[in-house]
Amino acid sequence: MAAGTQISVNEYLSTSYRPDCDYVDGEVLERNVGEFDHSRLQTVLSAYFFVREKQWGITVVSEQRVQVSPTRFRVPDLCVVVGGKPAEQIFTKAPMLCI
Repeated sequence: MAAGTQISVNEYLSTSYRPDCDYVDGEVLERNVGEFDHSRLQTVLSAYFFVREKQWGITVVSEQRVQVSPTRFRVPDLCVVVGGKPAEQIFTKAPMLCI
């Protein structure tokens, strides 16, 4: 596998990607998106958690950028965050389940 072009974290964070991309150790990686079955499951799971936000004390968001290490940012399909709405725009520390 050929090495891709390396970019800095700052360059990744200041660039808009459509659809959003993951960033792993200096390399921008495309995500698998766009097929009906995948999109439908994401919608159903989001709706399931969304209607339970108040009852369970959670916040649910789709395609939220998450920093998993200093040089890795992922964009999972769905994040369920325990507690109130996070103040940060890019999640880093909140207890969460991301799928």
